[in-house]
Amino acid sequence: MRSSPRRGVLLAVAALVASTTQATAPAAAAPVASRCGPLDVVFVLDDTGSMGGAIANLKTGVNAIVDDVVSASGGDYQLGLVTFKDDVTVHSDLAPGNAAAVTGYVTNTLAAGAGGSEPEASDEALNTVVNNRAAAGRPQNADFAGTWRSNAMKFVVLVTDARPGGFDDAHGPTDVANAAQWANDALARGIKISPVHVPTSTAHSPVIGPIMQNYATTTGGLYLQASATGEGTADSIRKFLTDCRRTDVFVRDQVTDTGAEPNPNGTVWNSPDIKVCPGLADCAGIQPVVGATNYVHVKLNNLSGSATGTLKVYRTPAGGGTTWNSATNGDWVFVGQQALTVPTGGVVAKVPWANVPGPGHFCLLARWVSATDPMTFAEGPNTALNTKNNNNIAWKNLQTVRGRVLEPVRSWFTLGNATGREEVRTDLVLTGEKPVAGAVVIDLGRELFERWRAGGGKAEGVKQVGETAFQVDPRRAALLGVPLRAGERFTAELTFTPEAPGDYLVNLVQLVEGEDHGGVAYRVITDR
Repeated sequence: MRSSPRRGVLLAVAALVASTTQATAPAAAAPVASRCGPLDVVFVLDDTGSMGGAIANLKTGVNAIVDDVVSASGGDYQLGLVTFKDDVTVHSDLAPGNAAAVTGYVTNTLAAGAGGSEPEASDEALNTVVNNRAAAGRPQNADFAGTWRSNAMKFVVLVTDARPGGFDDAHGPTDVANAAQWANDALARGIKISPVHVPTSTAHSPVIGPIMQNYATTTGGLYLQASATGEGTADSIRKFLTDCRRTDVFVRDQVTDTGAEPNPNGTVWNSPDIKVCPGLADCAGIQPVVGATNYVHVKLNNLSGSATGTLKVYRTPAGGGTTWNSATNGDWVFVGQQALTVPTGGVVAKVPWANVPGPGHFCLLARWVSATDPMTFAEGPNTALNTKNNNNIAWKNLQTVRGRVLEPVRSWFTLGNATGREEVRTDLVLTGEKPVAGAVVIDLGRELFERWRAGGGKAEGVKQVGETAFQVDPRRAALLGVPLRAGERFTAELTFTPEAPGDYLVNLVQLVEGEDHGGVAYRVITDR
């Protein structure tokens, strides 16, 4: 979703930095038009002796299967190949444009053989690819470390004739539970599992069928059965890979947001669709209650057909310049998630936030992850840009600060360099939508103050009132040109001292080259 300063911030910046020409960040490149868009596909194949017919059928059809992937993705694809018996073998990790390696192995090397008795390690093979399992401590030849891309439709194609048996060659309740867990994990990562059952023996079909159907049902994939001789295996896989049905669930960045990508409008860090409530019942929205279990309510809007996926919520200290990393979450701490189906029109997801840590002033990030609704633009390190570009992502950064007349109340703002560049110059711009009637002070702290001074010590609408503190004009003010290096984050302290009772609203925004990199709306409520 979208990121440009709201009109008040733009006017403030124009007035404060009119003497400086600032470059505008380039717009994100439009996704390549294709039938399915980017595709990440991993084949998980049982290569035990009983699978000879299915593997022979796959050999004859693999070129057509891979051609389908290349064509449907517009050439933007990654393939992976994993086989299993009672162990797991990674042949090809997810990598861009690797069709030749996968087709070459299947055509020239893949063969059915050995494996001992049924069951097989299909459940652990799924665990390997869905959860990017490393080989250490597992009967697995190599790590599966490829990156599942957030902007790709993600498929796992499983082909087997056996019950899941883990690594101990025995099928039991634990294996059934594990198979269900890997399906839930795939759902949470936006990965479809589509299995082909090859019924070489009907003895265990009543057990195998429901487990494989659950993989598909849980993740939104398809379940098909080939013939006992393996005929139809390749055709089944080709059918799976035509399943590019798209849905479009979105969380608004502002009241006027219609789900356009990139969002062409205003602020991206004060979503009206995210709020914190003390319970499951709807509420007007509160500050998180420290030490208690709160619930993050997120409105999911849906203009398409019914959509299945997972709503994930994260937190970070209030501020801007936050980094995102798909593997580590970057500056964000995972709060919780809810898997759900969103009907046409929408629904409210309610994610529990247990034992909220102090001081209770946080940014919240919501991400809708769905196999049928991948991110339109690949996520990078800049949270604000990710939010601007993708309507699956929304950011909420509203802080309520309560106090009494003439009694100082504090809050905080954290800023950082989320651009991926080694160093940037950043501006802190304060504007009053409803300016505080009284004093507003920003204390940078020693190191951030020295950074600001090293950057030229430029400011507008401020008066130094302490060693590292400035009283700012509550209508508009700015500290300009603060140098920040990659990976750095600093916290500034804000103190509000209203002189009259009221309900005030102040925005503090971090700008990099004129581009909004996140901000906080401070609602200052003051009583006598």
